[in-house]
Amino acid sequence: MVILRSLAQSLVYRVPGECEHYPACGSPRLHDLDLRVLRHPVEGRRTGFVSGCETCGLVFSNPQPSAAELAQLYSPGGDWRHGRAEEEPAADERGKERGTAWARMFDPIRSTLSVRSPHPGAAVMDFGCGPGKLLDSLQDSGWSTFGIEPAMGQAFRRHQRLEVVPDVPTFDLIVANHVLEHTPDPLRLLRQFAAASRPGGFVFISVPRLDTLPQHRDYKYVLKGHVHITAYTWPCLQVLLARAGWSPVAPPPEVTSKGRGRRTRSKLRVLARRVDGEIAVPPRPAQAARAAFRGYYAQHDGRPMLERMGLFRFAAVRAEARRRRARRASKIRTSEGVGQS
Repeated sequence: MVILRSLAQSLVYRVPGECEHYPACGSPRLHDLDLRVLRHPVEGRRTGFVSGCETCGLVFSNPQPSAAELAQLYSPGGDWRHGRAEEEPAADERGKERGTAWARMFDPIRSTLSVRSPHPGAAVMDFGCGPGKLLDSLQDSGWSTFGIEPAMGQAFRRHQRLEVVPDVPTFDLIVANHVLEHTPDPLRLLRQFAAASRPGGFVFISVPRLDTLPQHRDYKYVLKGHVHITAYTWPCLQVLLARAGWSPVAPPPEVTSKGRGRRTRSKLRVLARRVDGEIAVPPRPAQAARAAFRGYYAQHDGRPMLERMGLFRFAAVRAEARRRRARRASKIRTSEGVGQS
């Protein structure tokens, strides 16, 4: 498969900057799953790919944004910050908003670590904490609260700000709520979390769920251009967690809450515990992603034949040709309009 993909890249179509080895596991065993329209042209090309890794099962936008593009996106003046309210609610309103529903996410570990009644000195880090609403509830319950958030600062009116994940055991609980889909190297981040966890500590992960895509059908939620750049199935997440030293406490729920009584299959929520030793993983983690794309497109009429056959490099050539024809036609219409005016 690696050889065939390399031949297709060299003889048919490739995008400058494509990943040859994916950072999450370093494997060259990549395959293409779909086409995607690039937000910005890369040397004149607007067609990229959704690729997958045979080794760890991770799915990702290919090519990936550069480190500079990601830093700009999540800076205080970047697109991610734009449009988000700077002001946090007053203390009494904050309590009304949160209630106790937030604690249900941690029910699988309630008998071992109660988030509403932590032991003295318990510390939590929320990586990508946003305005800090979850940290507010945890602090009100007795936790020492720390956060990392490059895009905004209102959480740190109450909580301790960290610039980087500590490399010594510090936390009993680490939260990464809708973070991993924004990073090109989730395995590195999970390993950092493991180094920052106290023995037996827990991590909470929530990401958009790819393996239930045929049911929830929210493609743009799972993979969203330059924002959601990696996508996860349950087998993939098991592999990444195990490689970083995390053992899932229980399988993720098939249906999760969206608040206000709404339920969804589009979220993958997992609690895992820091352990030493070998952790069992699924033998073929990439199969779940393939099945998700097949199931999604089985209900999608009008997909081009080359894409249905999995010949994505040839399909990319066709897509680029269509764009060139459309640009020429647009220029002709514009020039004719100018000539008639």
